[in-house]
Amino acid sequence: MKMKLPGMDTSFLLILVITNLDLMEAGNRTQLFKNIINGMDPDIAPFESATTSTNLAIRLNIVSISDVNEKQQTISASYWVMIGWVDLRMRWDPLMYGNITSVQVKADKIWTPTSICIFNEIGNDKCINAKSNQVTVNNVGYVFYLYSLDSVSQCRIEVSKYPYDYQLCSLVFGNVNANVEYITFDKYFSNFLLDYFRPNEVWDLKNHSFEVVDYYDPLIQTTQKQVHFHVRIERKSFYVVISMILPVIILSILNLFCFVVPIDSGEKMGFAMAIFLTFAVFLTIINDSMPKSSEIVPYFTIYLISQVVISGLVIVLEAFVLLIHFHFSTNTQERDEDEKQPKKRFKITGALLDIVFFFLVLFGNVFSLLYYFLNVAN
Repeated sequence: MKMKLPGMDTSFLLILVITNLDLMEAGNRTQLFKNIINGMDPDIAPFESATTSTNLAIRLNIVSISDVNEKQQTISASYWVMIGWVDLRMRWDPLMYGNITSVQVKADKIWTPTSICIFNEIGNDKCINAKSNQVTVNNVGYVFYLYSLDSVSQCRIEVSKYPYDYQLCSLVFGNVNANVEYITFDKYFSNFLLDYFRPNEVWDLKNHSFEVVDYYDPLIQTTQKQVHFHVRIERKSFYVVISMILPVIILSILNLFCFVVPIDSGEKMGFAMAIFLTFAVFLTIINDSMPKSSEIVPYFTIYLISQVVISGLVIVLEAFVLLIHFHFSTNTQERDEDEKQPKKRFKITGALLDIVFFFLVLFGNVFSLLYYFLNVAN
């Protein structure tokens, strides 16, 4: 007959067993920290010289592209960054510590790399500081930590084919103390991922890649390795086409109708001036968003300038048409009536000049439009 202790049921026994297991695991973890982690000096690196350098793996996971600033030549983006390395001084046998294979450690308890910086970062946080993070250490000595990064980095923005342009931007990680901190980059365990990427409303991410390259630093006069993370983005052109290019083309067509408006209506010059001012407004809007450089002139800006010039020429031509119509044609008609003789010679009239100037401006519009589209298509 089984005896049962008074006041003790199965649930209590289960809780007691779980509690004892937790206490045993806590004891194992305490012993692990006492023997391995707390004995580490955070100021002593795991390398001695360049031959015993520490390999660093960087895994970059891009989250979003916030902004591409053509004027400032920068790209703003958010990332998740995981940095890992091997420190053989922090290895242990899991069987000796209750099968514990990994622990979380405050970064100031162990050595962490402090000389890894983003070379083309223009913000304040150029270098990576792990001291405010928790790092993970596993039993084979692999150490890594994960942190978020909001970066504003330099990028040469090529806008000559705006709005059908694409950009190739990079994030460059390197060791600023390569002659003292012997850290290299591991190309086999580094990676560039898109697991959490959210599309941007203006740019499409078409391609991404990374590479470990040799870079000669003139300041320390030595060759070091850098990790370059590349993204290739293309502008979504539909909005720009319907809001910018299409209105400019329509205005260029309206320029032709200045020569269709009847001369005696008195609206020719007003019509031409209104179109000219509209072109000037479009040119101001485009130039405000473009970099101020003589090396990079968008073909769309060239097309828009050509339309401003043509629109200004239309005003001059219309003034000439009005002059011919109201002055020279009237004087010629009065002389013919005074002489009372039929004149069969050819006479230049305002209506005839309107026809000639119409086809002249039409040729200029077609030529400038073809020049723009042929250049952006190449």
